[in-house]
Amino acid sequence: MTVGMVPGASIAGMVFSLVVSFALPIGLFVYAKKKLGAKAAPFFIGCGVFFVMVLMLEAAIHRIVFQLAGEALAGSVILYAVYGGLMAALFEETGRYIAMRFLVKPMDFPNAFMYGAGHGGVEAMLLCGVASISNIASAVMINSGTMSAQLATLDAEKAADTAAALSALWTTPSLTFFAGGVERIIAVVLHLSLSILVFQSIRKKAPMELVRAYLFHFVIDSLSVLLSAVASVWVVELVAALVTGGAVLMARYACMEK
Repeated sequence: MTVGMVPGASIAGMVFSLVVSFALPIGLFVYAKKKLGAKAAPFFIGCGVFFVMVLMLEAAIHRIVFQLAGEALAGSVILYAVYGGLMAALFEETGRYIAMRFLVKPMDFPNAFMYGAGHGGVEAMLLCGVASISNIASAVMINSGTMSAQLATLDAEKAADTAAALSALWTTPSLTFFAGGVERIIAVVLHLSLSILVFQSIRKKAPMELVRAYLFHFVIDSLSVLLSAVASVWVVELVAALVTGGAVLMARYACMEK
């Protein structure tokens, strides 16, 4: 299989997504520390909760569920979307609540903001940042001819499989590579908003604020999966932005209430 050239615009999109994935969390950390007076610990607590609740516990449950009902989930986009949304909301918002209730001290607005920056920030770095680094490295190797030289050392079948896997880098529309960074901006804003809602639920002893956090998380994850099956990535991001805007307004309203 012939190896194509990765367009410069595609590489620019990869770089954009990489910069967003690391610069946004770092910028929010500095802002919360310097401007809001937050402690540094909530940022790293947010990172830790994401690791434990998502990468360990949720991932373990996924493995069990897919062993038992993988065919049913794979055969229904709606079922898969509902399942994914429920699991994401359950594990992430429960982890957020436990962390804010028992680990983040003092539990105030600056530290809630800092927690959200950590939770959303490490997700951005791991899900988008690492993938962007891999894509950029592969694109550079492809365009420099290094990849073709490496493929030439493989047997024909393995070389064809590898080239097919890499082909998305030069066949995907360049604008799509910017979507990862846009998605992470939306996701981080959502995590900040959900963290404020959970903080307000604890401060005011208002369980409905916690319920709203669960609902927003469920809705945005479920809709993203459903729309991904029938619409372009930019439609998905537009809807995600609208739902996130609702979460921002709800968090702002919660802060204004006594």
